[in-house]
Amino acid sequence: MIQLTDLSQSDHPHFAKDLFESAFPDEERPPFGELKNRNKDKFHFMVATNDDGDEPIGILTYWTFDDFVYIEHFAIDEELRNQGLGKAVFLNFLSQQKQQVVLEVERSHDEVSDNRIEFYSSMGLYINPQEYVQPSYHGDQVTVPMIIMTKYELNDEEFNEIREILYREVYKCKPSGRR
Repeated sequence: MIQLTDLSQSDHPHFAKDLFESAFPDEERPPFGELKNRNKDKFHFMVATNDDGDEPIGILTYWTFDDFVYIEHFAIDEELRNQGLGKAVFLNFLSQQKQQVVLEVERSHDEVSDNRIEFYSSMGLYINPQEYVQPSYHGDQVTVPMIIMTKYELNDEEFNEIREILYREVYKCKPSGRR
């Protein structure tokens, strides 16, 4: 069994920081030091470990909102990938969520992005067709075209509501994507 432990209670903060910074390019993550300034009621940084908690496996950051849970970052240690651990961690988390689950995924542009989309699709997540751009984490207006994947299909109104909440709460910008 895999455990998810809040970073503040984890024995593996250095692992979490190193994986967070190595698994995501600068434009797809905020500076690690800024995470402590986030709303503690909504933002959660979890460290996945083996069942006895000794071996760190990966990280999962997510936000809880009234109508949905937003998975911001999910990564498994590079040396442990392709062993089914990512699927186990993700399905465990997904099974605990009764409401909508939302995540951003890079658009298909290479084998890695194709594999990532297939990974989430294989666990039942839906690819929403609406256009979505991830705003900049750094205030430099560098945006990243993404796909929104969800547990349940979104209509345009639901998609727009979720996008507005993400832009306002996570990226601290207006719905246009500008700060």
